[in-house]
Amino acid sequence: MNMLSLFSTSSEKAGFRLQYMEVYNWGTFDEKVFRINPVGNNSLLTGANASGKSTYIDALLTLMVPAKKDRFYNQSSGIDKKGDRTEETYVLGHYGNIQEEGKSSTSTQKLRDKSTYSVILAHFKNTDLKQVTLFQVRWFSSSGELNRQFGIAHTSLEIEIDFRDFDSKGMWKRRLDKTYNSNTSKKKIEFIDGPTTYAERMSSLFGMRSVKALSLFNQVVGVKVLEDLDEFIRTNMLEEQDAETEYIQLKESFLTLMDAKTNIEKAKEQIRQLIPIDEIAQKLSSIKIDLQRLQELKEMAVYWFAKKSVDLGDKELENCKEGLQRLNDELTELRSKETDLKNHETDLTVQIKSDEVGNQIEKLKTEIARLEKSKNLRTGKLADYNKIAQSIELNTNPSEDVFNANREKAKQLKQSTEQEIIDENKNLRSLETEEEKLKQDTDDIVKTIQTLQANKNNIPVNEARIRDEIIENIGATKEEIPFIGELVKVKEDELVWESSIEKVLHNFALRLIIPPRYYSEVNKYVNNNNLRGRIRYDKYEENYLKNFQNKNINEKSIVNKIDIKPKTQYYEWIEDYLQSQFDFVCVENLTEFERYSEMAITINGLVKFRKGKHEKDDRPHITRKENYVLGWDNKEKIAALKKELNNLQSQQIENKKAITNKNTEIKNLGAFRDKCQDLFSKYDKFDDINWQYYVNEIQDKTEQKEALEKTNDRVKKLQEQLEKVQADLKQLSEVDIKNKDREIFQTEQTQKNIEGTIKDNKAIFEPIGDVDVSVFEEQYSYLLNIEYSNIETSRVNFQEENSKQTRELELQKGKKESEVRIKINDFKQPSEEIKYKFKDWRSDVNSLPDSTNLDLINEYQKFLEKLGKDNLPKFEKKFNDYLQETITNKVGDFRMFFENWSDSIRENIKHLNDSLKEIDFKSKPQTYIQLVAPNKISDEVKEFRNLLEKAIPNIREVDSSIDGRKNHFYNHIEPLISKLDKEEWRKKVMDVRSWFSYKAEEFYKETNQKFKTYEAMGQLSGGEKAQLTYTILGSAIAYQFGLTNYNQGLEPKSFRFIAIDEAFKAQDEDKARYLITLCKQLHLQLLVVTPSDNIHIVENDISFVHFVERKEERHSWLYDMPIEQFKEEKENYLRQ
Repeated sequence: MNMLSLFSTSSEKAGFRLQYMEVYNWGTFDEKVFRINPVGNNSLLTGANASGKSTYIDALLTLMVPAKKDRFYNQSSGIDKKGDRTEETYVLGHYGNIQEEGKSSTSTQKLRDKSTYSVILAHFKNTDLKQVTLFQVRWFSSSGELNRQFGIAHTSLEIEIDFRDFDSKGMWKRRLDKTYNSNTSKKKIEFIDGPTTYAERMSSLFGMRSVKALSLFNQVVGVKVLEDLDEFIRTNMLEEQDAETEYIQLKESFLTLMDAKTNIEKAKEQIRQLIPIDEIAQKLSSIKIDLQRLQELKEMAVYWFAKKSVDLGDKELENCKEGLQRLNDELTELRSKETDLKNHETDLTVQIKSDEVGNQIEKLKTEIARLEKSKNLRTGKLADYNKIAQSIELNTNPSEDVFNANREKAKQLKQSTEQEIIDENKNLRSLETEEEKLKQDTDDIVKTIQTLQANKNNIPVNEARIRDEIIENIGATKEEIPFIGELVKVKEDELVWESSIEKVLHNFALRLIIPPRYYSEVNKYVNNNNLRGRIRYDKYEENYLKNFQNKNINEKSIVNKIDIKPKTQYYEWIEDYLQSQFDFVCVENLTEFERYSEMAITINGLVKFRKGKHEKDDRPHITRKENYVLGWDNKEKIAALKKELNNLQSQQIENKKAITNKNTEIKNLGAFRDKCQDLFSKYDKFDDINWQYYVNEIQDKTEQKEALEKTNDRVKKLQEQLEKVQADLKQLSEVDIKNKDREIFQTEQTQKNIEGTIKDNKAIFEPIGDVDVSVFEEQYSYLLNIEYSNIETSRVNFQEENSKQTRELELQKGKKESEVRIKINDFKQPSEEIKYKFKDWRSDVNSLPDSTNLDLINEYQKFLEKLGKDNLPKFEKKFNDYLQETITNKVGDFRMFFENWSDSIRENIKHLNDSLKEIDFKSKPQTYIQLVAPNKISDEVKEFRNLLEKAIPNIREVDSSIDGRKNHFYNHIEPLISKLDKEEWRKKVMDVRSWFSYKAEEFYKETNQKFKTYEAMGQLSGGEKAQLTYTILGSAIAYQFGLTNYNQGLEPKSFRFIAIDEAFKAQDEDKARYLITLCKQLHLQLLVVTPSDNIHIVENDISFVHFVERKEERHSWLYDMPIEQFKEEKENYLRQ
């Protein structure tokens, strides 16, 4: 294989070569078009240092390497100057700095202002006469921003002709389009939007292997000795394949599979939560049936007891009538006896009265009886009086003087007690007011604890509610719209400052952060709705406070006593805000406090703001720990609130006791007052209680009667007989007859009651008609044998038992309903963890009824049935289908990508070696270079390949069990994806080029025997480094520029132009000539940039010279001439 077949077509002019290049308003090339015309030949760009050579070459680089990251201006200068030049400085024409008079600083001098425009273009042509003109136009917008327009023409363009009438509105583009693209099916000019598309289009037109060839062009321009041979081969001679896209495709397949897996997990979680709801629903249904049964039995019982009462009542009524007749007969007999006794009494009385002494005795008896009655009346009144007097601590059994004194004291006590009652009622109202406050405070704390337990933060209930309503309306999450307080907390070792910091940051902590994507929606919701409270929020702007990022913060600043929640997207924003607005210095004492003019705080909460403002807020609700708002963990706050709740509940218990005691006290005072009233109102004269007077009178009369009785024996005997008759009569009249009357009355009443009961019960069942009570009698068979005497008791017992069972069931129903409401609320409003894991959970359950509509609880049972019979099997089938696709195809394709890439690297090395074998590395003896690429497997790559290998299933093995594929997925595919999710690790292991190490070996051409191995460039001399660098570069150029058979190099579609800036700087002539010879071997058109003192090295190998000089230290000027003319000019100059 000879060089011609490898690198050229039939002519050494093969491929695209530079015909001419023009620049206008580029760097120091000002207000004129400057052109070089190599016409496809080797040429030289020369001139004195700082004349503008590198400026012109940078224009070429700008045309050829559009991506700024792949392009380095001013490559021939030192490292310090490389960053000085930019597209903007070239368009404005920066040419030096000048020190202004009276100032120490310098200012940049410019040839042009921002009203200018700049054009650069280069025209290439190949042997098939295909033409490519690259052009770029730059100008400044009205806002001062540099605009760029990239373009490629399939014809020749010239700045003077085609870009003369430039305007910033784009009319120049329309004129070009009209001139070249009208009346033709294929456009001759393409206007390209950006550098990426421009680079891809250019590399395609020039037959380059990829856009990496443009980066190589940049490296060749500033070619220096390679320092890392391995790195150069890896990055410039081997194609980087799009492993990331392969990974994304695998990841998408994995995500599809994970979505199916997530749907399964979601369905299972929903089933898990719905099962207890279903169980409670079934229990509620059973309770409902039992309640209905009890109600039916209760209704049956009304009929049954009414009918039974009538049946038993009829029998009882007959018995009652018979008993009443018997009692009336017995009464008649008793009344006959009574008449006989009365007659006998009359006879005896008459006999006694006919005796005078006897008559006197009877009068005394009558008087004694009257006096006895008066005495008994006053004895009773005295007993009552003594009870009252004793209860109000006054003397008992009083004399007349004491009696009158007690009455006056009772009046005074009544008045003082009434005032005391008024006072105690006021105290009672205070206690009742305190009870209401304690109840409200307790309810508020319970709500706060419930909110904190649901939200896991320290934000007050009302603010949390408003945030929940906002995010519910706009579809955001709490993580996207957090309270600042949820993201900030006092450091554990700075808690001594917690109270002071809470006071300063309290309002700041209750502000929401609104990202731009939700800003308009939040404004709309807040503006259009009554929030029933107050909310404040900040719009999140990433760079809003960037000026504070490097602010010097005092080590005692609040900022250094605060932790910001890790991994929050708002971390830097909060940090910057704290630094800019809350940079308070925490001072230990007032001396230090007064040393600061502003922004200081003491541990006791005295705050000094800007502009002399001071504040200290010790209001109880501010200082209480349960009102702290900072922190993303609210366990401490919940504990503090529970402690406060216990305290409040204890206060409630004590307060209720106090109210009970106070009510008792007021009641006792009222009773005391009433007794005082009774003492002076019921007993207005002493005679009311003076029983002693009547005792004396009775004594006197009794003695008189006894004296008379001793003088008359006959009367005494008659008297004894009379007393006996009177005693019998009294027994008969007052006991026996009365008892019989009472018995008759009771029996009559019983008869009336039975008749009333029969009538009432008939009114109950007769309008109803016949009712089937067999179920009732079967369940309550023991009632069939009841008697009339206990039917009412049985009825009451039944009703009480029925009501008791109903109450118990209603209680069970209430408990179950409360229990299921909580579970339904948890199901419809799941935890943040579930919402984060299952994004569409809420949309799944949104249509289900709320917990307030338990009549529709069967909707949850239907949903559970659908999940179990339909959704879950469907999700599992989809998962298994995706699993089959992923395991069988996707993972295999992923592994095959890396195997193919590895094979292609070996193939590319082989083709590069074919090129290198035809390049003479040394001439005496003749040698050539070959690249070798042994494996270099790092631990990370080894792990990756091992995971990848394990991810490929043994089909027979995975299909041997029901869950074989699932187990393979979880054990081998999921770990691979999980590892690849780590971007840094992924980039390390998925670049197959890094699986090999690269070095060069030198062989004798005649024998193909290895002569030397080149690994570390540091071991070589300067000349050896340069020669090996040029050789490797030559191979890379052949490979990337499409010069080899491997890339259809036999066609004219290849790129044959390179430029080298300061090519021979610090090189001996032999190595410089080696470079030129190498270019000849590759049939490359070469543009050499070198100072005039090195021209003799290349003058026999070039056709044109482009000479640059600097005029007036401002403008660069370009002279373009054939080499023969240049030599003549040079000789004339030397002769002069």
